[in-house]
Amino acid sequence: MRIVQLSDLHLRPGRLYSGIDPWAAWGLALDRLATLVPAADLLLLTGDLADDGHPDTYRQLAESLLASRFQFAVLPGNHDHRAELRAAFAGQPWSHPELACQRVDCGEFTLLLIDSMIPGEEGGVFAEGQLAWLDSRCPGDRRVLLAMHHPPLAVGIAGMDAIACAGGERLAAWLADWPNVEAVLCGHVHRLVFGSLAGRPVITAPSTVHQVALGEGPLAYTTEPGGLLVHDWLPGQALRTHYLPLAAAPVVVYPA
Repeated sequence: MRIVQLSDLHLRPGRLYSGIDPWAAWGLALDRLATLVPAADLLLLTGDLADDGHPDTYRQLAESLLASRFQFAVLPGNHDHRAELRAAFAGQPWSHPELACQRVDCGEFTLLLIDSMIPGEEGGVFAEGQLAWLDSRCPGDRRVLLAMHHPPLAVGIAGMDAIACAGGERLAAWLADWPNVEAVLCGHVHRLVFGSLAGRPVITAPSTVHQVALGEGPLAYTTEPGGLLVHDWLPGQALRTHYLPLAAAPVVVYPA
């Protein structure tokens, strides 16, 4: 199974404060996806899909995804509007009366998408509601990945750690009882970061638009290239992840 993770699209009319056109970046991402061999089996969008939370933005994104003909799954981030997202993507298998959580089964694999947003706040949470949903939906006899917008651990960028996911210790305790959960895939940080929680990899995806600068001092952004992650999840093999920038470069075969 090949999962392509895209995150923090921040779609809205016009340009972002970084000067980047988010819809143009989304177009680059779709162009990049069209070149992948093997092709993606699933597009996983890990939050902050709309910068403005506007229903028209979600409708436009939904139309674009349907036209792409890829199977996809979405979850909300702190810039999203939960109800508008659920309404625009009514065909997604939402399985909680309030939270935008869903379970996606693909062959022998299961993805559990966790809604970590707190409406009106930048930080997220893994609380009793999310825990109860995981307990009710996680299979014990299948390989499982978790996906959520906010990473449940510190990433070493003070401004992002201040708005990370509260309740990471609760998730770590849960993971200790579920050895078939192999990794946690996140967004929010606007750059590729690898960490570990309860012995499981935690991977944050780059944004399709601007990236968060790595460094000390005030939270800052940089116009480093947008990117995406390709997760190959194969029978009998551990999950492996590739980073790809949105803009493709020439491919040159080494001389014999």
